[in-house]
Amino acid sequence: MVYELYFPDEIKATGRELLRHLNDLPEIDTNDNNVETQNLASLRTIEKVYCELSDPTHPVSIAMAKMPDIPEIRIVEGRE
Repeated sequence: MVYELYFPDEIKATGRELLRHLNDLPEIDTNDNNVETQNLASLRTIEKVYCELSDPTHPVSIAMAKMPDIPEIRIVEGRE
């Protein structure tokens, strides 16, 4: 996501946008008075979102895998 902030034109030109796929992330509920229940519910939400975004067919996962193909990112990461 940071690369998208610094290199918006390069990311968009290659179709590797991430931010547009992250608009509907669920909120983590912090209203439960029971800290243990709240933590468990939060962890479940985080795990669910992680599994969805990590699925190899999800646009975020695909874009992340292809980010190193962008020359500017290769330079920043010391690959060129």
